[in-house]
Amino acid sequence: MAGRNLDDDFIIGASNKARIASGFSEHWRYPDTVGNDTQVDDLNFNSHQTSEYAKLRMDKISAMTHEPFMLFEFMKVDNDDFGSKTSQFVANKSAALWGASGGDMGNAVLDSGEAVVTGAVGATAAAVKKVSEDGVLEAAKQAAEATYNKIKDWASSIGTLVNRKYVGSVALYMPTDIQINDQMVYNDDSRKMGAFAETLFSDNYADVFNPVSMTSQTALTAGGFLAGKIPGLGGGASSIMGALAGAGLAEVVGTEIQRGSGKAANPNEILLYGSTQLRTFTFNWIILPDSAKESEQATGLIKMFRKSAHARKDNKMIVTVPDHVVVSFHGAGAKNTEMIQLPPCVIESVNVTYNPNASSFFKQNNAPVEIGFGITLKEMAPIYSGDVEAGY
Repeated sequence: MAGRNLDDDFIIGASNKARIASGFSEHWRYPDTVGNDTQVDDLNFNSHQTSEYAKLRMDKISAMTHEPFMLFEFMKVDNDDFGSKTSQFVANKSAALWGASGGDMGNAVLDSGEAVVTGAVGATAAAVKKVSEDGVLEAAKQAAEATYNKIKDWASSIGTLVNRKYVGSVALYMPTDIQINDQMVYNDDSRKMGAFAETLFSDNYADVFNPVSMTSQTALTAGGFLAGKIPGLGGGASSIMGALAGAGLAEVVGTEIQRGSGKAANPNEILLYGSTQLRTFTFNWIILPDSAKESEQATGLIKMFRKSAHARKDNKMIVTVPDHVVVSFHGAGAKNTEMIQLPPCVIESVNVTYNPNASSFFKQNNAPVEIGFGITLKEMAPIYSGDVEAGY
């Protein structure tokens, strides 16, 4: 087990002791006393879904602790055997074919060719028999259904979330300057078309056909469409209106009309909701180890953040994406009065500064006496009003 001894004065349940002793996960903390009066710094709900884990975690937040702290729990992609069956199948077939020598290889090739031909002939015979028994339409229908089902299975696999496993946690004292900023994106737009339609089908419909209104590009376009639908006018009127709109008549004439009348087409500007921005969260700590043990804890937690922030190289063609992080604040108020909790995040950056103020090292192990540590997290999906009600 890395980063924790079972002899330490941590309050740990029996099941967690066995889990830690078996090397299932690793836990780090700074300072050494943080979270030692709670049982929330090493819980494992054993969930493969990050968001589901975070919801469960909301009910296990410690409101009362003598030292408020932040808990970071890491969820790693659990796909070590992904594609292993396929690769094993290919390896076995390749070994059977290319592992032979001399005439054995030739026989293997001939046997494979015979099997392919036999299989093809058998499949063709079966297909002919099926057509004769069920009819052409029924056979075609079944073939189409089989094809559809294969495509459906493939499409379903695309939307399947990868499993993630809990691999450990880091507990750090509550830093200063914690900022939670919700930002929404609104876009300027115009409802000229709506205003034109409302006026056209109101008692004041005649107001549409005046010099000022017809300087609107939207009005010209809409008028051209309607003109083509009025009996007796035919498509000629629509073509003329379209040509005027395309020639930029609205802009040219609008300038002169405004100079002469002091009137301009109403822009009908409004504000439209666009989206909710994905938020980033930045936290900074000063780590001042008081012992060799705390120096080891600092080294371990920094390495864990850095490992989780980076992708894992599987081979020259494939990498496994970085970890998700479930963040929670503890000791910052009772239920319904605690700090805003964070949704599952990814690590955008990790910043480490050794001895930012003086070049000093411990005599015992030459560990730096001061470490500046900062991380930036980013949420993976925008939150909605229901998430705010839930505490995020």
